[in-house]
Parts: sequence; C-alpha cells; structure tokens
Amino acid sequence: MEQLDTLDRQIMAALVRNGRAPWRLIAEVLGQQERTVARRGNKLLESGTIRINAFINPAAVSSRTSFLLRVQAAPRELRQMCSWLADQDESSWVSALSGSNEAVAGMFLAPHALADLLYHRLGKVDGIQSFTMMPLFEYFRTPSGWTPDVLTKQQYAALHSDEDGRLAGKATDRAPLDETSRMLAMLLHGNGRATLDELASELSVSKATVSRRLDAMTGSGTLFIRAVADLRALGYPVESLITITCANGSTRRLGKYLADLPVTRWAAASGDQLVAQVAVAALEDLGLLLADLQKRDGVASARSSIYAEIFKRSTLRYHNGIPEGPTA
Repeated sequence: MEQLDTLDRQIMAALVRNGRAPWRLIAEVLGQQERTVARRGNKLLESGTIRINAFINPAAVSSRTSFLLRVQAAPRELRQMCSWLADQDESSWVSALSGSNEAVAGMFLAPHALADLLYHRLGKVDGIQSFTMMPLFEYFRTPSGWTPDVLTKQQYAALHSDEDGRLAGKATDRAPLDETSRMLAMLLHGNGRATLDELASELSVSKATVSRRLDAMTGSGTLFIRAVADLRALGYPVESLITITCANGSTRRLGKYLADLPVTRWAAASGDQLVAQVAVAALEDLGLLLADLQKRDGVASARSSIYAEIFKRSTLRYHNGIPEGPTA
C-alpha cells in the first residue's frame, strides 16, 4: 500500500463526507490550490484507494427495511458463508469477524421475505451453525457522517451537512422510481463522481433536470452517495463491530453519544441494543473506547469484535480484500 501524506488523507476524508464535492470546494476547505487537490484526488480515485459509489435505498422505494444478520459458521466454511452473503442482492455490506467464527451483514428485507432467506436459502448453505436477525429501528450515524480526526468539524460542515440518519433504515413515501431516475442511479453506481454534463448526455435530458433529480433523490434518502475507502490508507486500520446492551431506557441517549464520537462510522438501535461500526488507529484506542463505554450510565454491557475481512461495503463487492473495479 502506497504511503499517503497528510494532504492525501485530508482529500480522502473530504470525499468520505461528500463524495461528489467539486475539487474547487475541497481545495477551498483545505486551503490548497485546486489543481493540486484535483491531481491528488484523481490519483487516489484511479488507484482504487477510494471509490465513490451510489446505490438506491431499498427502504425508500419498497417495503424492505434494514436488518443486521449475524451467522455462526464452521470455521472452514466461514469465508464461503461470507461470500454467499455478499452475493445476495439484499446485502449492503458483509464482513467476517475475528472474535468468533461469525459473519455479519447489513440486509434490506421485507418482513414477508424473512422466512425464505433464513430457512430456505441460507439454511442450505454448507457450514451454517446458527443465526440471529435483528431489525434496525433507528440510525444515529451513517457512513458519510463519519468524522475521523483528519479534518475539523468546521471543515466537515463546510463540505456537506450531516446526513439524516433517520433516512437510512426507514421507508419514506416508498414511491417507485421512474426510468430516468433508475438510469441516473445506475450511472452513478458505476461512477459516483460523474459530472452533471456527463449524466445529462447519457440520459438525453437537460443538465438542470439531472441536478434537480439528484438533489431530490439524495435529499430524501432515496439515493445514497458513499465513499468506499481503504481505511488503512486513511490511518484507521482497525475496524470493529460494537454491541451495547442498554438499561433504563437509555438507548437513544447512548446512541446519540456514540454517533458523536469521531471513531463511529455508523450506529443504529434495535430495542435495548445498540450496534455500531467503529474505525480506530490502534488496538489501544479500541480498548480505551470500550472502557469509556462500559463506564457510561445506562450501559449494561459493551463488547467488540474486530473485522477480519471485508466482503462487501456499500453494495460494492470485495474479492480477497480488493473491491471490484467499475463495470463498463
């Protein structure tokens, strides 16, 4: 992995916050010349160190909602289990955990589809030992809201307002997309930084139409723009799933606290449980985080499991730790 300097990491952090931010805006926020930022940024994108992806939020256009699936598998079958989960259309991200022989996945499913997935399709995969499926009722942080200690809070705010976490797991109007909006989402899935001119040309519509639709889709939570980054290059090689059991009705208060931490990439609640993915620079930092959480009023227990391997992130499939390249 190529060593990145401070400016490279700042550009990566800016793209995490706003994957479609113009180089001019990023340069202004960082106090750099636009041509320098554009050259460095394009190099990061071309190398695959960071990718800008877009995908439709199933909860906004269908009856599907967000679930967290955890699957225990025989150790020798764990990678196969993770690969199978990553190949399913319903999964948005999949990882293998190191704390046990466990696969964990974010899934979008309609309640009536649970039985088919769990007992018919998943049940036929070799090596499965057990599973748990929990609905994620409320998000407190989504990945584009992550604020690692690379930029200041003021810089993050200047790049883009914080994404409303409530849009991530809940259905809005469930209005189906028309053909133009579906095609727009498909083009952005292939190249999340495609310009308005490029998109308008591909869709044979005006630039104003593209701009208006894109603003409406992202503003309503129908379309998510995500930076898929090599977190090691950003300086945060340790990723972990945190599970907190809350007491005394403290789930929302603790969820908001967790969401405000710079290490938290996403956080969500299911009943009296909070789950979150965090990214830290070293194991010592993870230990300090757990110690802090365990002292918090309302925390009955807090445990973590480090991500051993990524199989899918923001709907982008990984193979042997490497994300797939853009489709033609």
